[in-house]
Formats: sequence, structure tokens, C-alpha cells
Amino acid sequence: MDILLAENSPIRQKLLEQKLEQFKDVHVAHAMSGVIRSSVDLYPFAQEDYSNRGNSRLGGLPDLPDDVAYPVTLVDRETMLAAYTEEYGHCEDYGYSNDELNEWIHYPWDEEAQAYRVPMQFIAQLNCAELADLQTYLPREGTLFFFLEQIDFSARLVGRVCYVADNDSLKTGIRFANLTLGFDSTLGTVSARKAKAIASVRMADAYTINDQNPHFSQLFLARLQELTSTQQLECLETIEDLCCDGLKEEWQAQFRAFELIDMNYKGFIPGEVVTPEQMERLTTMPQYLKQLIEANQPMPFYDGIASINGFGFSQHQVPEYHAALALGGGAEDYMVLLKVAVGENHDPLNFIIHRDDLAAQKFDHIYAVFDY
Repeated sequence: MDILLAENSPIRQKLLEQKLEQFKDVHVAHAMSGVIRSSVDLYPFAQEDYSNRGNSRLGGLPDLPDDVAYPVTLVDRETMLAAYTEEYGHCEDYGYSNDELNEWIHYPWDEEAQAYRVPMQFIAQLNCAELADLQTYLPREGTLFFFLEQIDFSARLVGRVCYVADNDSLKTGIRFANLTLGFDSTLGTVSARKAKAIASVRMADAYTINDQNPHFSQLFLARLQELTSTQQLECLETIEDLCCDGLKEEWQAQFRAFELIDMNYKGFIPGEVVTPEQMERLTTMPQYLKQLIEANQPMPFYDGIASINGFGFSQHQVPEYHAALALGGGAEDYMVLLKVAVGENHDPLNFIIHRDDLAAQKFDHIYAVFDY
């Protein structure tokens, strides 16, 4: 039994049924159930004030224990100077010498490593105990911390996940507020939100079910064995047009991507009753959106700004495929541990892990990649 699939999650049977009802073809619905995951969506419901240690959080500062050092990247002097030169203009154009650029660098110098210690960007922390009732594949206790190398100093995307099993050992992240982030800011200036977790289902994008991603197409076809070859081909053709003709429009399809993100930050939590105060926050949004959300009624489900056990997206091979190329194994062996919108453009960032590593609670082999 695949514990990552929604069909094997007792608490998701109604959600799965609602998802499958969108399909006009019952055979396609049955086949697609093989690529619908038992996910958890996260919603930023309030500004983080750091009054509680270890709560699930998006951005800001991590509540690491005293004996766990804040993750850093070692950046040699040449790479650092090159990054500063790119940021502030070529030295010869502006008359800056390397000595002058050196004075602007605020990262601590590690004499033994002959490199600057550059703090990684903190992305999120997930309280596993809070999430235990919503899924069966994460650790039952402790906290997961997600970090990303600052891209100014890294030739490729590097992510890191730290797991702390004992939540009682956590200390407030406020002590990291003065660490340097980027060229002219500190970690303490980064916005932080408390995150609310909701049991959800996530489906692989129909666009990715093709020969470039055989781990998806094989799953799809395996559920059509009782059909004739002609019927199987018809189902595959339906998949190609799924976004246009194979699906009944779901509720959130009526919104544009930035509107869904805006609803996340306005504190609308699926399943919770929409208050009159929340309705007032919609005054700057389009009229059609206001008409779709009713005061004193439960908020319908829509995608959170972050999700656990969802899917990466690419117009070619999916991110899980590239994780397999980098770390070994097949794409089917990997899952998206966390997908989260980051930065001003809300770019979807994936932290990908091997299923066996997750089962063994080993988080030292992580592949990080943006959707593309």
C-alpha cells in the first residue's frame, strides 16, 4: 500500500471523491487516482510574534536548539567579491578597489576554512507533532527546518533540511535576527507567518503525464488494464486535453494565481467560517471574487501557499526526475517533502527527498529546485 496516495488515507476519502467527480470520464478518473497524493496544505494565518517556540512557520527565524548551529555556506573570497561586484557595478566602472569592496562585506570570515560564513535563507519550519493527525509519512514528533543557500553566492540551488526530534529542546529564533542576509539586510527583517495545516489532496498536473515522465504514464496505464487498447489510447488522448475539456471546472479554477496567494495572506482558511471582518479585507479585490466568498459560511478549499507531499512541475521532465538524476534511483522513488512559494514573485520551490530516506528519518540528501 502506497501511503503517499490519497486513496489510502481514510480522512481524505471525501476530498478524493470530490476531486474525482471533476472528471467527465470515469475511466480517466480511476487512472488519475494513481497520481493524487495524500497532501497537507499550509496557510499563513497570522503574523509571527515568536511568542511560541516550534510552531509551524513560513519565513522569518528558526527555533533551532542551542546545540544546532545556524546553517551556513562557506564562500571563498573570490566568489564573494564577484557577487558584490555584480551587485554594485564593475570595479573599473565605479572606481571601487577590492579593498573597498572587502570593507562592505559583513559576513564573518572563517580563517581555518579561508571563506566567509554566509547564513542560508530560512524557508520554513514544520511542527511534526501538529501534523501527525493529518498524514502518516512524516516523523510523529519533532520539527523539520528548511533552508536554502542564498543564490547570490551559489552556482546551483542548494537546499538543506534539519530534523530536531525533541521539541522541548527548541529555542526562540529571535537570537538569529542580526545575522546578515543578502547585501544590506538581516534575517530579522524577513517577514514571518504562523502556518495553519489542512489535510488536502494534490494531483499531478495532467501536462506532465507523458513519455517524458514514464513513472506517471505507467501508473496511469496500469489502472486501465481492464480496458481495450483502443479505450486506453482514448484515455491518454483525454489526458492531453484535460485542462481544456476533460475536467469540470473546480471552485478555485475561477481565480488567478495572484488572487489565490492574496487570499492566503488575507487569512482565509479552508473549512473555517468566513467572518465579516475577513469580508472587509476583500474590498480591494475584483467584484466577481467577492461574490464567490460568503460571510458566515465555511471557506471552500483552495491551494495553500505551501504543501507537503504534492508535485513539482515542469514543461519537460518533472523536478522529481532531476532529483533522481542527481541523487540516484528513479523518479518514482522521490516525493516533494515541501513545496512553498518564495520571494517577491512567489516562485514555487521544491524540497525533494527519497522515500526511503524519509521513512528512515534521514534528511541529509535533499534536492532543491524551482518549478520551471
